[in-house]
Amino acid sequence: MVTIEPPARMGQHSWKLEYSSDQEGPMFYIYLDGVLIAETRQTEYPVAINLEEISIIEILDDGDTPPMQVFPGKTRLGWFFVEGTEYYRVDEYINDEWVERSRLPENNGYLKWESRFLEDGQTHLFQVTAVGADGNESEAKQFAVLMVRRPDVPDVKYAHNEETGDITIEEN
Repeated sequence: MVTIEPPARMGQHSWKLEYSSDQEGPMFYIYLDGVLIAETRQTEYPVAINLEEISIIEILDDGDTPPMQVFPGKTRLGWFFVEGTEYYRVDEYINDEWVERSRLPENNGYLKWESRFLEDGQTHLFQVTAVGADGNESEAKQFAVLMVRRPDVPDVKYAHNEETGDITIEEN
């Protein structure tokens, strides 16, 4: 089991994580928003997080390692700026209506937007609309995101034959 100390601030966007384990010399697996960012035997690790971000950090040791990939709890949208656009509006479909989440000003380059932390096991709908200086809007580009960070373990029972050593799947 891993014990995590409160993060210590090192700079404007950098933090030092300190942690320990009840195991002897374990490998630590550090996840940031569900993505494995480090495997280390050290008991401290620096991480950069923007002030406006809300991130989930998990630190696991050998005994806690998840059997499958863990996925982030947010979605990220990205697109290239189109000439003549004043700004882009990002909306999320909540309770049967489109709710504005962000307005991204023109930047003549690549635009990125990151969602809030999304509920697991649900499909979330987003749309991006370009708005011109004259107020005219483009057709909204819609995106559906099925959030599944930790898929359920299959509903399967296994049987072990001690005489032969065989493992078989039992019918449910």
